[in-house]
Amino acid sequence: MTKKIALAAALITAFGIQSAYADNKSAGQGKGKEDAAAINSACEADAKTTGCSGMVVGKGLLKCMHKYKKANKDFKFSDGCKAAMKDLKEDRE
Repeated sequence: MTKKIALAAALITAFGIQSAYADNKSAGQGKGKEDAAAINSACEADAKTTGCSGMVVGKGLLKCMHKYKKANKDFKFSDGCKAAMKDLKEDRE
């Protein structure tokens, strides 16, 4: 009988840990979506300048803009765009 109780307790504990992990993971994904939307908005003018308009975060926007910046050393991201990208980077770490 004690083995059954111990097994039940172990299963309940494991389920609780898994649920907490899933909750934290989904909360982090929500923040990532917020950060992506902030970058899409804050970097709209930068995207036009770099020829990356119509792209969004997760579908090539950041890669496209950084490729342009690498080829055009005098290009600088706007302050709002830099701040939004910094927020995304910090939340990913």
